[in-house]
Amino acid sequence: MFFRDDASIQSGRGMNDPMLVHGLGLVAIVFFGIFGLVGLKKLFDKKPALILNKSGIVDNSSGVSAGFIPWSEVVGARIVEVQKQKMLVINVRDPREYVARGNLVKQTLNKANYNMVGSPISISSVALAINFSELISLFDRYQRKYAGGPGGANSRHSNLEDDGSSPESLVWQDGQVEGLINHGEAPETQLLNWSPGAVRATVGAGGLGILVLFLSSMDLLFHIQLPFWIGFTAALLPMFLFFVAVPDFLPRRFLRPAHWFAAVWYLVFAILSIPLAAFRGLEGVDFLLIAFILLGAWPCIAAVRKLRELPSK
Repeated sequence: MFFRDDASIQSGRGMNDPMLVHGLGLVAIVFFGIFGLVGLKKLFDKKPALILNKSGIVDNSSGVSAGFIPWSEVVGARIVEVQKQKMLVINVRDPREYVARGNLVKQTLNKANYNMVGSPISISSVALAINFSELISLFDRYQRKYAGGPGGANSRHSNLEDDGSSPESLVWQDGQVEGLINHGEAPETQLLNWSPGAVRATVGAGGLGILVLFLSSMDLLFHIQLPFWIGFTAALLPMFLFFVAVPDFLPRRFLRPAHWFAAVWYLVFAILSIPLAAFRGLEGVDFLLIAFILLGAWPCIAAVRKLRELPSK
């Protein structure tokens, strides 16, 4: 949108004001560029995503994480669903303190989060190695034991049945992989030490590369103009499957087949699109698209190798 020439914009339907189109393109570049940088930073972040202990909560599960939240500041929690994504929203005594944390961009996002769900602190299970119901259960257990009261002890502590088997501090690393996304499995079953968000982002970016290369190659080499929606669905199907193939959406018996299908589907289209593009002749931007495709192929190859080794459940 940003680089389209004025003539093509004015001759099109719908928005034909060049200034408006260029402006929207620039806004999209800045907006999604910021989130791209945040996602890249989280990809290489080795810190635990979430820690619960007797002192409080350490939230590092997203790009706008709240950091340390002492139990003395926690006054309650709610479950909020936005676009079919459930979040644990934590209410604190002074929300403004948490809105003001971080740089200007983070403060802006914290304020938007506060306006949307009523608190600047919201935690999703997407980037965790447990599903949402497990997150809620463990949070409730620690809140009952440590939130409120003198010295951080809760008045309901005496009603809590603690068998002593839990560790003093529960630490959840960024989501591992079962198939591609692991929820609480043993380390030997992990495929990549990546969060589910990083896996989906790389597979999604690679899918966009496949879409462009495959559609253009089919047109130039075979004069076949596939409808865009067919190419878009085929290229982004693996990313979509990795969003829904989690215990919160599908029964566990369907997770393994879904991960198999998504990984193999992506690799097949990657193998088809790159040679076809090379045969028609590569241009400068094609090398960038191929880099995205190869990056998305990395977790898929690891998934196929590991899924072959794992025993059937």
